[in-house]
Amino acid sequence: MKKITLTFIKSILPTRRKTSSKIDGGKVVIVGGGKGLYGAGILAALAATRSGAGYTHLMTDLGKFPWLKFPDFIVHPLLLSELKIHHDSVIAMGPGLGLTKNRYRLLSHLLKTTPAKVILDGDALTILSQIKLQKLPSTWILTPHEGELARLLNVDSDKIKKNRLSSVKLAQKKFGCLVILKGADTLIATPNETYIVSSGTTALAKAGSGDVLVGMMAAFYAQKGNALEAALLGTFIHGQASGLWLKEKNDHLSMRPVDLIEMIPKTLLKLRK
Repeated sequence: MKKITLTFIKSILPTRRKTSSKIDGGKVVIVGGGKGLYGAGILAALAATRSGAGYTHLMTDLGKFPWLKFPDFIVHPLLLSELKIHHDSVIAMGPGLGLTKNRYRLLSHLLKTTPAKVILDGDALTILSQIKLQKLPSTWILTPHEGELARLLNVDSDKIKKNRLSSVKLAQKKFGCLVILKGADTLIATPNETYIVSSGTTALAKAGSGDVLVGMMAAFYAQKGNALEAALLGTFIHGQASGLWLKEKNDHLSMRPVDLIEMIPKTLLKLRK
């Protein structure tokens, strides 16, 4: 198992040239934020914009969407026809998605058409656990916590908690893609190696932190074009941002997901220095 260091993260951090444009930042599509769950999709989209995505799109429930508050990204309805036109983007599906029949159709479409860069999180993982399938493309990323991984492997969550390393390896072997087991020490499993990221803090133990992580990873994936580097950058910087919140003399109970997003620019700058 390989421990990820600050030096390594600095070496793979995305950069911009003087001649760079928004095209160099790549395209991200967040698929989430269903009815009553707007926040999850918005958090992921905001995190993507803060992490360097050139274009950020959010497919969400438009019924009562607060349009004027979020000019940072382009908003689309949660429809299959919309998803079909974004296959060249990094597609991050799951934050606050919901479990309706339409959501099953969205994921089924991705499983059939297999676009290259997909991140599955939250409700998308719950749906995935109920679908019989062959292995996923090696370029996809799954981001379960212990409970979600238990559903994916059809075992009790206590078994995952007691056997985190072997469990994430088993999931990687089962699904054939990169698997991230979130937690105090985040584990990232590939076919050849398992990585441990220990930059997280107790401030992250709050609903919405995972949505921020998904948006960050999607942005890094869009810029780097490499699933492993996106996963390593996202998880490490996510944890570092929470650590910076504490260093600025804030209490660990008080960090909201929006606070975490606001720490991303300072964290990136500190890493570059």
